[in-house]
Amino acid sequence: MQVYLGGPMFVAAEVVYNLALARRLREHGFAVYCPNESEPINDKTRTDITGQKIYQADIEALEASNVYLCQVSEDSGTMWEAGYFDCLARHVDPARYYGVIGLATDMRLRTLPDPAKAGPDNQAGYVNQFVVGGLQGSLGIVLDEEALIERLLQIRSDREEA
Repeated sequence: MQVYLGGPMFVAAEVVYNLALARRLREHGFAVYCPNESEPINDKTRTDITGQKIYQADIEALEASNVYLCQVSEDSGTMWEAGYFDCLARHVDPARYYGVIGLATDMRLRTLPDPAKAGPDNQAGYVNQFVVGGLQGSLGIVLDEEALIERLLQIRSDREEA
């Protein structure tokens, strides 16, 4: 099963996390496309890389995948990819494109909202509810890597049995 690992990817901590997550998924037998590993479009020393080239390379990788792993964030590129992949899964070829799974690791999402605290005093995290609805209607949302791997193994098993 081919997994496209989508999420923020530009600061050092994000790169380290993405590479470690890709390695961990591979340890469980998943083929993983991690954009951080895509040299042709991520060599920032090159001056010939355009938005169109990045878009085309990512679309090709999306269309070669079975599952889109969406690290839930406010990264606009991640949300664009998730929507594109959701369309493939719903309207193009549901047998080939299984859907989008959300990985929401923001620790604030584990905090219950406190109606007595408004604004920044309320430590509960927020996820766009349109995104939540889309993920719930696709492959779901998990809160940690262990649950992610368990869910991906279940999806792979279900698809192999079908």
